[in-house]
Amino acid sequence: MKLLVRGNSNPDCDYCELHEYPKSVCVPMVHFKDSLPPSTSDKSILFIGQNPGWNEDQQNEPFVGKSGQLVKEAYIKGCKLHERASIYLTNGVRCHTEANETPKPRHFLQCDQYLEKDIQDIQDTLASPDNLIIVTLGAPATTALWKNFLDERRVSLQESFNRNGNYVSSFLNTHDFTVFSTYHPAAVLRNNNYINAVAAHMQLVSDCLDGVMAQPSQPDIVPTRSPRKE
Repeated sequence: MKLLVRGNSNPDCDYCELHEYPKSVCVPMVHFKDSLPPSTSDKSILFIGQNPGWNEDQQNEPFVGKSGQLVKEAYIKGCKLHERASIYLTNGVRCHTEANETPKPRHFLQCDQYLEKDIQDIQDTLASPDNLIIVTLGAPATTALWKNFLDERRVSLQESFNRNGNYVSSFLNTHDFTVFSTYHPAAVLRNNNYINAVAAHMQLVSDCLDGVMAQPSQPDIVPTRSPRKE
């Protein structure tokens, strides 16, 4: 079985203007070392953030700053996901932006070639490629995945919450996977109340890993009427 520790990178990438600013061009995906090694796990989770911050740019590694530590300690270890799956960390856009500006949709589109290959490589490590769970963090990464990989436009972060746990088919060359979304850790650091929603979303991911996630069903609607007057 393939051992995947770092994903695809291209230090010479010049597909968009973002390569002009950072120290590290095209920061690669990494395997979270505290999670199960790919050679011992039959399930994997890929967390996709927005783009590298300053710390990530300096170290050429995703999720090493304050937001990254929150993902590792609260999102992942809070539900002990790392004890039951191989976990990978990456960003939809692979370069740090000048003045920490939010990447534009075209930047996500330009970087999709790296994300697509990373997804394929993760699925190649699994006995069943469909055992991949993807978790997007925040609105930009979520909207980009639904639009660029699943051909659904205008899926907002709130709308994506209603689709958590959906088993989806990409029109690209990847296999099917299960998709979840939650708040970006930077949003949680700004508003601690979001951690409650994150905990609920991560519990759903945990339930999915264990195969006990509730399946949606059509409820029986029983019409009501006012009591008859005597």
